[in-house]
Amino acid sequence: MPPRYHQIRPEIVLRRAEELINVGQTVSALETLYDALLSKHLRNVNAANTEPFLRKFVELCIEQRCGKQLKEGLMQYRNIVQYTNPESLAAVIETMLENITKRVTSAQHNAEQVIVGAIEDLDETETPENLMMSLVSGEQSRDRADRALVTPWLKFLWEAYRNLLEILRNNVRFEALYQKISNKAIDFCRTYERKTEFHRLCELLRSHLQTITKYAHQQNSINLSNPETMQLFLDTHFHKLNTATEMELWQESYRSVEDIHDLIHQSKRPIHPQAMANYFEKLTRIMYVAKNPLFLAAAWHRYYNFIHRQTKIFTEEQLQSVANNVLLSTLAVPIIKPSSRILSAAAKENKQRTQRFSSLLFLSTAPTRVSLINDLISGDVLGRVLPELRPLYDLVEEQFHPLSICKKLSPILSEQIASNSDVAKYGTLLCNVILTRLLQQLSQVYTSVQLDFIFRLARFPQPYAMSPAEIERFIMHGARRGEFQLRIDHQTRSVVFDTDPFDSSQSLSNGAQLQASPSDLMRSQLSSLAICLSNAQRVACPEYTAEKQAEKASAVAAALKSMTEEHRLATARKLVIDRRKEIIEDTIARKERAEARERAMRIQREQELERERRAEEKRRREEERLKKERDAIQRAEAKKLAESIKQKAGLDVKIDDLEKMDTSKLLELQVEQIEKEKQDMQSRLKVLGRRMDHTERAYRKCEKPLLEDDYENQKKADRENHDSARKLQLEQSREKFEQDIAQKKRFLRMFDDFNSVRKQLDQGRSEALAAERKRVREELAQAREDRIAEYRRVKAEKEEAEARERAEKEARERAEQEAKAAKEAEMARLREELAAQRARDEEALRVRLELEAKREAENAKPKYVPPGKRNVATGSTVTPPPAVPPKPASSSASPGAPKKYVPPSLRRKQA
Repeated sequence: MPPRYHQIRPEIVLRRAEELINVGQTVSALETLYDALLSKHLRNVNAANTEPFLRKFVELCIEQRCGKQLKEGLMQYRNIVQYTNPESLAAVIETMLENITKRVTSAQHNAEQVIVGAIEDLDETETPENLMMSLVSGEQSRDRADRALVTPWLKFLWEAYRNLLEILRNNVRFEALYQKISNKAIDFCRTYERKTEFHRLCELLRSHLQTITKYAHQQNSINLSNPETMQLFLDTHFHKLNTATEMELWQESYRSVEDIHDLIHQSKRPIHPQAMANYFEKLTRIMYVAKNPLFLAAAWHRYYNFIHRQTKIFTEEQLQSVANNVLLSTLAVPIIKPSSRILSAAAKENKQRTQRFSSLLFLSTAPTRVSLINDLISGDVLGRVLPELRPLYDLVEEQFHPLSICKKLSPILSEQIASNSDVAKYGTLLCNVILTRLLQQLSQVYTSVQLDFIFRLARFPQPYAMSPAEIERFIMHGARRGEFQLRIDHQTRSVVFDTDPFDSSQSLSNGAQLQASPSDLMRSQLSSLAICLSNAQRVACPEYTAEKQAEKASAVAAALKSMTEEHRLATARKLVIDRRKEIIEDTIARKERAEARERAMRIQREQELERERRAEEKRRREEERLKKERDAIQRAEAKKLAESIKQKAGLDVKIDDLEKMDTSKLLELQVEQIEKEKQDMQSRLKVLGRRMDHTERAYRKCEKPLLEDDYENQKKADRENHDSARKLQLEQSREKFEQDIAQKKRFLRMFDDFNSVRKQLDQGRSEALAAERKRVREELAQAREDRIAEYRRVKAEKEEAEARERAEKEARERAEQEAKAAKEAEMARLREELAAQRARDEEALRVRLELEAKREAENAKPKYVPPGKRNVATGSTVTPPPAVPPKPASSSASPGAPKKYVPPSLRRKQA
């Protein structure tokens, strides 16, 4: 963990990291920056001071490809600057992505250089080693070079995009940056053709879009009701749709269309027509890949409806191309639906898909071939298509020419459709429709026809020519699905058309017909019979006709009468409907006002939170200022301490160097100074002690002759003091004794009077005293009995408690004895081990002492011995000084009296 000042000041941490980088320790520098960035103290630092710190951190993470640490660091920096300076994070991220992209480009260039440098002979590019490697691994040299050099940087760039999207998601302060990073990630997948990563990116963006709705109530969450935010999301998803279409990822394209459809439904602002045109244009490509001709034609219709009036954006050639696609896709839709005799399980299974496709095209009902043909006629599509393609509609839908339909359409198919790459994809579908129309028209003219006759009629130009086997397969496939009501007789090689009058199969198209089929006649038989009977009745019974006309006239008159009432009811109903609309509009207006109030309250709450945050920021800055002042005071005190240490220690160190030292270093210097002073003091005390020793020895030599005289003088002084003190004590005792005798005589004169007064008092209070004594004795007896009873009760309780405690104590003692026995056994084992260890230690100590003694004996030197111990020192060769002969004692001193010790200082004074 870095020191405390590394966590508080980013510039110091940055300086420390640069120092580590200069000495080649980039890993340690990254760890230092990472630890400081994740500390809580950095949250209170100004963002302007933190940005250079973060740039260096990002640079080291990119250099070492540490994606996890980079993500955590950026997330921490986002929390620091999202309220104060979000532009700083955007600048750092843009620089980071540019740096990583440059690394990827450089890796690609290095990979190409490696491939070129590996070729020794330009005439023989394939070496035996490369051939063997290609046989074993299936990879070429370029693939191996890319995997070794380019792939790690591509992976790191992809992880950077993904981590940035996770960091910036669902945050209104970074929504523009989030969309920008999303577009760059999409461009990355398109540039490097990363289809798997693009699929994961689409899933990630889709999950982020779902979480926006889920966590819309949180602070700083994105509000999709904001038009600008919705437009950003739409632009990003349209870009994703375009990229998926370019990369031919049709499943992701379809999902992107679904996402855009949901966003359009949520948007309150109308979508730009050009964007909607792009939406429907991509739908046409998706429906073509999905092989759904009906919705392909519907998508082209919707696309044309959005662009046919935008002549300023789309040129006439583009509109003509779209009109050609509309015409051909509409004519290519299959004609006949399955018969009622065939189970339409597939149609039922595809019902939900059909509804979903209709919703994507913003259609209330599913399109049909008839509705598409009607739209084709009612619009101006036929006026914009190529003149060469206009007869196609008449030949397929309007005219009845079963014997020449293929011959008339062949020039159009070969010259206009097959040669045009934009519409050539509809040729096969058109041939199927033409063949279906041919068989349909033949069934109206013939009952049976030869297969060879059908083969001759169904001749299409290249590349749409169909062999007889393919035509027969198409006929059988249509019959199996119920599109055709026919049978093939292979014995006679003929096609027999089914004339079942009860078949409900009918064309979905309003194409030209020569005559009604038997099934059509059966369906209209009852209506034809009713018409014939009505005509016969009108001729045979004119009275009935007159009666009906009269009834009709009366009905008309009744209708005219009730017309006013119906008009009034209709007006009233219209008023009711208008009133309901007004109520609904009022409800919607109230709801919008309530939402506006809630929005205003939310904005107010956010402003209050912002004010609180600013107040907190101000308080934090004030605390930082005070803390800086305290730090300045502490630094000043540390400087004074450093100067004092320098003065005391006498070290040749600069004050600035001492200031940079931490507390532990200063304490070490102080301890070193104290140890040095202690050693100096010990050396001085040693010298002084030796000097005092010699001085004391000289004093004793000089004072020894004077001790006898000094002792006699002391004895005289002590005797005089004792005699004077004894005399004073006897005088004081005699005086006190005389005072006590006089006091006794005075008290003896009052003793008789005292006894007489006491006797009188005792006689007067004898009865009351007896009664009081009796009462006291009774109370004492009662109290005694109570105490005895209480004592017995307490004793019984105590005995019970003692018995219980005794039982518990015995159980506890047993347990303690068992534990003690186990402990003693363990202690005995430990004693044995300790005794063995002690014996080994003693033996080792003995051997070491012998070695030391031998070494000391070899290297022995004479040591200093105090003068008082030189006589008893072992092995001393120094002779003691000669004794000074004592002087003869004075005549006043008794030879057998004990001598009293006198301190040398007093002796010198006496001398």
